Amino acid sequence: MRKFALIAVFALTACAEPATDETMVEEEVAAEEPAPEPAEEVAMAVDGMPMAGTFEITNADGETYTQVVNEDGTYTNTMADGSVVDGMWSSESPDQWCGALEGEGVECSTEMVDENGVWTSTSNDDPEDVTTIVRLDG
Repeated sequence: MRKFALIAVFALTACAEPATDETMVEEEVAAEEPAPEPAEEVAMAVDGMPMAGTFEITNADGETYTQVVNEDGTYTNTMADGSVVDGMWSSESPDQWCGALEGEGVECSTEMVDENGVWTSTSNDDPEDVTTIVRLDG
């Protein structure tokens, strides 16, 4: 029985086609294909979560409004009286926020979360202009 098994193995080996230059080239080409592009990087906020989200903002004057920040670089402020103001935002790092409401210039601020977990945003132009931010989602 062993002889039969060995003969069968030799017969199968003899029937197998040797690798040709063509099949080897195809294998090499497949191995050289570039890796897929990485996913677009998500802008992160100072709280360690994505910049996009819904937030309660309390400005330096004590006025509170809701801000919805979208991944596409837009945001919407809904004021306490129900009025809505749209804007554009950008961020080079989690602790920096730049925004421009429609018809206004760009204003940037530095953000931080203190040891008590309070998130604040301080205007780069006016250090007395400090807002408090609370994430409402996530």
